[in-house]
Amino acid sequence: MRLVTIGRTIAYSFLALILAVVTYVFMMSGYHTPNSSLTPASYVSPGGKILIVGGTRGTGLEIVKLLLERGEDITVTVRKTSNVDALNALGVKQVVADALVTEQVQRAIPRGEYRTVISTLGTSASDLPTRQNPFQALVSGQTKMDPNKRPDFIGNRNVIDAAQAAGVERFIFVTVIGTGESHDALPSLARRGHNEVVPLKQRAEEHLRVSNMKYTIIRPGGLSNGVSTGAAKLTEDPLSFSYISRIDTAKLVVAALGDPLTIDKTYTAFDPKRRFLWKLFLD
Repeated sequence: MRLVTIGRTIAYSFLALILAVVTYVFMMSGYHTPNSSLTPASYVSPGGKILIVGGTRGTGLEIVKLLLERGEDITVTVRKTSNVDALNALGVKQVVADALVTEQVQRAIPRGEYRTVISTLGTSASDLPTRQNPFQALVSGQTKMDPNKRPDFIGNRNVIDAAQAAGVERFIFVTVIGTGESHDALPSLARRGHNEVVPLKQRAEEHLRVSNMKYTIIRPGGLSNGVSTGAAKLTEDPLSFSYISRIDTAKLVVAALGDPLTIDKTYTAFDPKRRFLWKLFLD
């Protein structure tokens, strides 16, 4: 009888665990369908030089690759400690600047040098004190970090101010779902893990909007290293949420850069084929 009781306890515990995982996956997914989306337009080069901030890895590096394919003249800001192997392999021009150091950013963006700046700048998982992967940080919420050492607001503010002072015409900013009117789109379980970064990103967005530059703000949801689905799109519907690959986010950024209709607009990057969390495990 005792063995039977132990067996039942283990079985019930296992079923409870499965139920908890299934519930978590469902609650971390997106269920709102956008009421409209941007119709893709033929790419039109913005002309002039382009500076990419946050282009050493992830989405930023994918943007670099796509713009090189289009023949654009690009430069990437790097820190002294950055791994620049990928940029060197691509033959990309680089300028050293820590976004948290105002003077370095100002020197990196001299007046009249660049026509466009693209920023994907933000705190990565490796920058966090706990050095957790994104999912661990999301679940535990242990992402405490001095906001003055996070580039999400201060770094982007420095870049925005320097770009404006240098006469940059266009600024494209990749932030995150959860800022501004997209607050309710972020799954409630994800808000704990994002409760530090979202306010900083929001302040950076607001700082850009009051600048005199033409801007486009793009908010992706959870990012993956998966392949392109070919279905991702930009929508002005702030309640939309999905996961999205970095390559698809980069494609949307480049498409926005080449479409004047995106100027002074804020978009959600939405992939209808990655609305559910479990899609990430299939990448």
